[in-house]
Amino acid sequence: MRDAVCVGVPDQRFGEAIVAVIEPAPGAEVDPDALIELVKDRLARYKAPRHVIVVETIGRSPAGKVDYKGIQALARDRVIGVP
Repeated sequence: MRDAVCVGVPDQRFGEAIVAVIEPAPGAEVDPDALIELVKDRLARYKAPRHVIVVETIGRSPAGKVDYKGIQALARDRVIGVP
């Protein structure tokens, strides 16, 4: 993995669901189900992402900061279809 960010999206059952947005290293492939299981093996199950989105780039600023609002909008759009 080159970079990763987790954000919350609305969820009817839990209020919010965790979504992992992953930027893989060049040539690497991400298996979302395997990644979720790996996290569940290392953290409490409720802390594991319910969804994984693979993107070409997270798009950090020159200062290294993440546009969390932009990433969250992307996650909402891809997971629940609401930007």
